[in-house]
Amino acid sequence: ALAALLLLPGVACNDGDDTPTVPITGTTRTLITDAPFPFHRVARVDLYVVSVSASLSPDTGAVAGGFVTLATPRRRINLLALQNGATDELGTVTLPTGAITAVRMVIDTDSSSITLKNGAVLTGRSTPGIQWQSSAGRPTLDALIHEQILVPDVGAIVVIDFDVGKAFIPPQEINPSSTDSGFIFSPVIRAADSRRTGAITGTVRALSATGAPVADAALRLYLGNPGTPENTWIVLQTGKTAADGSFRLSYVTQSTYWAGIAAQAGKSYIVAVDPPPARGRGRALVPNLMVTAGADTPAGTIVVP
Repeated sequence: ALAALLLLPGVACNDGDDTPTVPITGTTRTLITDAPFPFHRVARVDLYVVSVSASLSPDTGAVAGGFVTLATPRRRINLLALQNGATDELGTVTLPTGAITAVRMVIDTDSSSITLKNGAVLTGRSTPGIQWQSSAGRPTLDALIHEQILVPDVGAIVVIDFDVGKAFIPPQEINPSSTDSGFIFSPVIRAADSRRTGAITGTVRALSATGAPVADAALRLYLGNPGTPENTWIVLQTGKTAADGSFRLSYVTQSTYWAGIAAQAGKSYIVAVDPPPARGRGRALVPNLMVTAGADTPAGTIVVP
């Protein structure tokens, strides 16, 4: 996953190079971070980010939306280096106060790639490779915004979470953990006000005499009713465990946003853990988690059988 952090005092962004003149009130920083997919077989996911832009206008149409450029990094970013809350600053800009209503990212697929742990580099031209589909070239990717991103005159941080685990899909239905047929690109981007988000932390260990940590376990964060089938839950984001088995699912929209939905059917956050297939271990679920803005919610030590 990939997340961009934008520090904003008031924000508007433009998808192109023609940035409209706007009242200046502060400085905006743009950072990037990572938000499964076969982590145990992949060494790098390098996404070339051309620019990030946003709009303060209630009308987010291409013209009336008034998009203003937030950052133009024009470089490759290894998304797998941005797990567990790590960020990469993409740029800074001064903008007026307000509320962000839309965020966009332009990428260059010809300059992006996936490197497997066996050394193979997958691109849009390799076999196996990355099937960019209609996104080939320099597509503009729109981010999902759950809540308005407020930009006061003292500045703010906007997180753009590009989810690797949901954006790059192994095409095999029988063995989805394989990389032998490459990946299909289906971008999943979310933007959020970091001040209105929290995090879920924990550690994954094996059910054994030593309780060894489980590295590269794939994580999924769901919103759902634990008493209903998993296919009824909403996938909010993905991630993986570090070498010591620890994990941090960062920039999670606080539970108050989901209150209306949760009240309908007893829904809560649920963390699913899937160890690498080669470990021969089963999955584990941790239900009934809630998230508070500005705080960490501990999921504790999760033991996989």
